[in-house]
Amino acid sequence: MNRLPIFRLKLKGFALGAAMTLIFWVMVLLLWAAQDIASGKPIPDALKVLQAMTLGLGVIFCGALAGFIMLARRLPNPAMTALVALVTTALALLHALIDAILMQILGPSMGMRSMPLAELFNRSLMPFVLIYGFYALALGLRLSENAVRDSARRLVEARSAAQGAELAALRFQLNPHFLFNTLNSISSLIVTNASAEADRLTMRLSDFLRLTFEADPEAEVTLVEEWAIAQAYLDIEAARFPGRLQVTFDCESALLDAHVPTFLLQPIVENAVKHAVQTSRRLVTLSVRCRQVDDRLHLMVEDDGGRAAALPSEDREGSGSGLRNVRGRMAAFYGDDAAVNICASDRGFAVELTLPLRRAMKRATA
Repeated sequence: MNRLPIFRLKLKGFALGAAMTLIFWVMVLLLWAAQDIASGKPIPDALKVLQAMTLGLGVIFCGALAGFIMLARRLPNPAMTALVALVTTALALLHALIDAILMQILGPSMGMRSMPLAELFNRSLMPFVLIYGFYALALGLRLSENAVRDSARRLVEARSAAQGAELAALRFQLNPHFLFNTLNSISSLIVTNASAEADRLTMRLSDFLRLTFEADPEAEVTLVEEWAIAQAYLDIEAARFPGRLQVTFDCESALLDAHVPTFLLQPIVENAVKHAVQTSRRLVTLSVRCRQVDDRLHLMVEDDGGRAAALPSEDREGSGSGLRNVRGRMAAFYGDDAAVNICASDRGFAVELTLPLRRAMKRATA
């Protein structure tokens, strides 16, 4: 899985938290010291030490709070809100206690009268509760705004990728070579009096064109619907290459209603036919397997064509237009929560897709 986008996203979040923490506490200290600065009198060294320690502790505590908030965002909203409020209050109490202890130690050096620790703690508590509460609220709003912007950007990319996939699908449907080869296979079956097979192939071509025309590239479909499109295509190619293509589909019935982007499998199986079946003179097995690991769906498309190691580097790495489109659509639909892993070997070529497992909602009946 490519972890670079995830690393960049986390780095951006930590950079935002660090910048907000430093700016926030510098402003707090400036407000606290405004009266002393305006008076023009020299600031006692003890007060400078207190302010420096307050700044240091504030940066450390707020940095820890920022990291916790970014981790807690994965939780449901009620749990996240409760935990963030609890941690924020705990940090405010701890900082108020430390500040009270420092004030008791450094107070005499600053000309302050001696006061009990409990009184100093009560005086420090409310300001620190307000400071940390405001910081948590400001950071949470900023992170939410960034998440909304990222979601909007991914939606635009998804629509753009979907439109590109739709155009690619239409070009594929009207590809004269594909239609000519399929019609030529049907004609050959008719000439050899294999009318039943010719009729079956004609129906599969009709099914394939109907399914691809009716599919919405901007939407998700169930896995069984996506497989129907790929299976119709593979049935046609199996007739074009008799004795050279065998297809297996291994999927638990419970996963057939899982949601996947439309035309997700089509470029992958087309790539397998192009590089493994067309160039082979023996039977090639194309396997499609589906499995669930925790809350994720794993789709594996693998062939034993034995030519993957000899493919050009751009095909092995998935930079061809078909597999590049798959990567783009996965990223547009799911962002960093999906992965495309490609493996080339002497045995063949394998593509594994990992995406969030989302099941179709049951349709309401009248």
